[in-house]
Amino acid sequence: MESMVKQTVVVTGGAGFIGGHLVELLLKNKFKVIVIDIQKRCKSYFFLNKLDKKVVYKYVDIRNKQQVERFFKTIHPTYVIHLAAQPIVTDAYDHPYDAFETNIMGTVNILEACRKQLNIKGIIVASSDKAYGKTKKTYTEESPLQGDHPYDVSKSCEDLIAYTYFKTYDLPIVITRFGNVYGEGDLHFDRIVPGICQALIKKMSLPIRSDGTFVRDYLYVKDVAKGYLLLMEQCSDKKTHVKGEAYNFSSKDNLTVLAMIQKAERSLKQHIPYEILNIARNEIPYQHLNDQKIRTLGWKNSVRFIDILPLVVNWYKKVLK
Repeated sequence: MESMVKQTVVVTGGAGFIGGHLVELLLKNKFKVIVIDIQKRCKSYFFLNKLDKKVVYKYVDIRNKQQVERFFKTIHPTYVIHLAAQPIVTDAYDHPYDAFETNIMGTVNILEACRKQLNIKGIIVASSDKAYGKTKKTYTEESPLQGDHPYDVSKSCEDLIAYTYFKTYDLPIVITRFGNVYGEGDLHFDRIVPGICQALIKKMSLPIRSDGTFVRDYLYVKDVAKGYLLLMEQCSDKKTHVKGEAYNFSSKDNLTVLAMIQKAERSLKQHIPYEILNIARNEIPYQHLNDQKIRTLGWKNSVRFIDILPLVVNWYKKVLK
């Protein structure tokens, strides 16, 4: 495999939660990193760790086709990792146009710009387990993409659009589908893990939107970042055939919300008071990803929720003080 050092990686949404950890890992591996984003949250992992000082950081709105094209004309990336999205299910429910514009047309704009580039070795597009829609079965990569509500549909479409650009234009695209990602830097406190940390630190009751029985995979953010790095390496390896493929990433932490709280209590040796609101709208009751396909490439989740949670809580203590 050829050296990956000093090759240029564009990370869309690189100042976000997952993006911050991915950028940190790319820098440790000596890549030149260019981040495009529209946010500048001073308490984000990206800015708290001063990663903006170590990369080329550009304000680019992926919904703006002309802005995206102008940006790509000035650079010649080796890899593009497309994370930028409207990531919140409830926001997509309330503002579907914004979700569709960002997740669908934003992806089209990025891939159109990539189509006009030469020598891109890999484009990794972040889809979601929610692209599969509602089912009582474990998702495999062959499961149909059948989201039926705004966020889920936007991810089903993004996923299919990415495959279209591979199949039609031979772009070197790989698609990723992750479960619920948690860890240091997630500032969306209506999600369960940031919510648990906030409730403990602020000594408040944890509000639970659902009835507490919804099942999700929980995957630590640094394991996610390692997955992206692995797929980038595989794109450069002529012996592998990852292009045009989708990969599920999962963990053994497949839990209901209430089981998640119980496991957090065991990890922290602390009681977590909660209130079940049961106001969730159109959420998927059961989600679990089969990730054997990515494991054959050498990836596995190495971090257990019960082990890492104390460190995650300590990070939030610094942010929420």
